[in-house]
Amino acid sequence: MRTPALPTLTSTPMLRAAGLALISLAVAGCVGAGAASPLASASSAAPDSPSASPDPSSQTGSGFYLRASRSQALAPWYTFGWLPSVTVADGQFIDGNVAVPAIYPGPIFIQPQVRSISAAGIQAIIDEARKDGLLTDWNRQIGSPLPGGMTATIEMTVDGVAYQISGPMPTGPAGPSLEPNTEAPFGGFWTNVTNLGMWLATYLGPSAPYVPARLAVLLGPPPAEPSNSALKPTTANWPLASTFASFGTASGTQYRCGVVSGQDLVVLLPVVQKANQLTEFVDSTGARVSLQARALMPGEPSPCG
Repeated sequence: MRTPALPTLTSTPMLRAAGLALISLAVAGCVGAGAASPLASASSAAPDSPSASPDPSSQTGSGFYLRASRSQALAPWYTFGWLPSVTVADGQFIDGNVAVPAIYPGPIFIQPQVRSISAAGIQAIIDEARKDGLLTDWNRQIGSPLPGGMTATIEMTVDGVAYQISGPMPTGPAGPSLEPNTEAPFGGFWTNVTNLGMWLATYLGPSAPYVPARLAVLLGPPPAEPSNSALKPTTANWPLASTFASFGTASGTQYRCGVVSGQDLVVLLPVVQKANQLTEFVDSTGARVSLQARALMPGEPSPCG
């Protein structure tokens, strides 16, 4: 049975301002943590002419999948901690729109929240995407982001077909959706899915902390000595058997990036949750680094290449 038509959230300046404020806080926090990273490419916009269609089997399970994320042409050290705004996989809605404390030193790990989502809620998302003309081309670039601006990307798997739709980050009211597959309906759909807790509230279960199965970790130079003498750096022992020199893969000359799972994750996550941007990690050789860590979502590729 098809679900009844749902009201579409109108993108308000207040919602947009709140979203951009969270992004600004995240960037500000990372700037305090260290210098720019030479990791791979700084530009994250979707390609205009990909060589092959995304493999639906690379997504989690064979059913519906959605991930909404933002990117910007900044050095990856500044964006490494950015969570996808929304992930829907295996009947779960994982909310990455988490308020970041406006303090320094801030935490190095942000805990996403998770809620169940019903089959009717998933069908409502699919119906809205079809109405907005977003399930026509498997890879679609809508409009052109401003130089240095943010790109919004929505990845979906529907009926075994994987779609990727990218466009400029919506910054104001979406406007009337008169022509499908254009910036206005894309902006409206983005507003809906990134405010899923309001849009589809009746289809969602209670909220709980999301415990990730994988943790992306970026090691960098030790934290700079704070100019404010009242700020007290802390030290944490690196709990894994690997040393910093052997962890993950090298990224440039100063950084190493890796993904932690299994028993290593069980050991590392509590340490990371207690750390902040001034925490200096020390391994068994006495080497010292700063660290960024974030939960990897189901179906999300490693940021380490």
